[in-house]
Amino acid sequence: MPSGPKRDGPRREQCPPRPRDPALRCRDAPFPHERPALDTSPLAIYPIVAGLLGGIGLFLLGMHMLTEGLKLAAGRALEGLLERGTATPVRGLGAGMTMTALVQSSTAVTVASIGFVNTGLLSLQNAMWVIFGSNVGTTLNAWLVAALGFSFRIDAFALPFVGIGATLMLAGRTVRQRALGQALAGFGVLFLGIDALKDTFSGFGATMNLQDHIAPGFTGWLILVGIGTVLTVLMQASGAVIAIIITAAQGGLMSIEAACAMVIGTNIGTTSTAILSALGATSNARRVAATHVIFNLVTGAVAIALLPLLIGLLGALRNWFEQPATPAVMLAMFHTAFNVLGVLLMVPLARPLRRFLASHFRSREEEIARPRYLDAPSLAVPDLALRALRLELGRTQSFALTALTAATRVPPDEPWIERQASTLDALAPAIGDYVRKLNAMRLPPALVEAVAHSLRALQYQESAVTAVRQACALATTLGAPPGSELEPIAAAFRQATGALAASADAAREDFSAPAVEVRLEEAELRYQAFKEALLLEGAHARIDIRTLQDWLRLASLERRAIEQVAKAARMLAVLDGDLTPQQAEEKAGENGVE
Repeated sequence: MPSGPKRDGPRREQCPPRPRDPALRCRDAPFPHERPALDTSPLAIYPIVAGLLGGIGLFLLGMHMLTEGLKLAAGRALEGLLERGTATPVRGLGAGMTMTALVQSSTAVTVASIGFVNTGLLSLQNAMWVIFGSNVGTTLNAWLVAALGFSFRIDAFALPFVGIGATLMLAGRTVRQRALGQALAGFGVLFLGIDALKDTFSGFGATMNLQDHIAPGFTGWLILVGIGTVLTVLMQASGAVIAIIITAAQGGLMSIEAACAMVIGTNIGTTSTAILSALGATSNARRVAATHVIFNLVTGAVAIALLPLLIGLLGALRNWFEQPATPAVMLAMFHTAFNVLGVLLMVPLARPLRRFLASHFRSREEEIARPRYLDAPSLAVPDLALRALRLELGRTQSFALTALTAATRVPPDEPWIERQASTLDALAPAIGDYVRKLNAMRLPPALVEAVAHSLRALQYQESAVTAVRQACALATTLGAPPGSELEPIAAAFRQATGALAASADAAREDFSAPAVEVRLEEAELRYQAFKEALLLEGAHARIDIRTLQDWLRLASLERRAIEQVAKAARMLAVLDGDLTPQQAEEKAGENGVE
């Protein structure tokens, strides 16, 4: 008996069972009937949601364990690499790539770079190249996912790492061994998360194609870039987002172009960490963070503009090597390619970018440290230039006096002292350069002598700040004077010091050289009284010799700072015409100041 009605026409060739890999699917299958309808019941949705959350959680946990373990295992070696390996831009680029590849965290490298710039161990120029290198180094994560996450049975590959790592974490004898175990366990957990994501997206991709819901053309790419950016900002882990994108593309949920656009968004999303770390930070920290932001924004803009071209070139390269263009490998290649392209773009832009950063993100202290009265036009009129120099020296005098006043507090205000001293240090070279330009002109003898007095005033101010810094460091360790008898005497000395600082301020309307001399004599008397009291305490063995020597040195440093600001005040009085140079020298001799 016939089994059914006969059909006219040639019989349509049946497509073989649909494989997971979209690159291997039969293109002749009838598109309307290729996918079954998506079951939206709670029982069907739950495995997808659970698999997605679990996979992301395992990946984030593994990444955290891997990063923290590698940082602990490496110890100070990474800091040494950053300190010694960034002498040139090329070495800085290599150091950034190497460190990020080792610790799998561009954020850690960025934070370390900020710290080294702030401490003066790393220049802004070299820190910029470390940041550029860290963006290339972070692409290793995509290669790990592409090369290992889809080429092996992941559980057989990852579980031994978890077991060995956990054993080392629990049984390791040293901190480095336990940290290495944490890194190995994290490496295994990371790939177990990828396995969970892969299974979730493979099942999800059989019933739904996200590409059907993506706007076509450039608008759709921009939306995907925004989605990748938002996901990275929310998860604070670009590696996890890239792993999700790779597994989704490999599972057939989206096209290569759509996945590449989202990968661009992950690069832009990493800037959120740099922006947050720069809030309330120093100006140098903001410049390093701005470097990271500018690099990723410029690179992302170029990559999205050249997206079809880049994907075509990468596809041609894969065909040339006769390798199957799997989505995972294509995305890893794209991630690396556009970050390398960004570095190439920065080669001609690095110098203008550095100048731009140096002129922006200035702190209040840096603005204060810029000369306020010295400018090139005033050099054309020597008398006007000398007046501008006097006004600027009045500012530096106030910084030295403010530092001296802060040193009289118990305990001394060390941050404020350092801020004032650093401002004076920044102004001193600008003043010296201005004086050299002024001396290059043909000046009358009176103005030449006035310029010499100006330089002497600056020298005295710098000497005073040096003494204040040393006194502050010593006073911080000594604390309050030993013995109740010494405290009133020490307080009187501090009060006399503060009175002298107030009178030596050349910016005050009642500033006068005689008033400074009166305060200086009073401070000298208080110093001698404090010194005699200290020696008396030592003679009666109420203070040990070492403590006595420290307190005598502290009093001597404070006395030297007092004398130096007084000498600077005399030079300013000479410039104002209130004292003659001979009178200033006589006053210095009367006070026993060299």
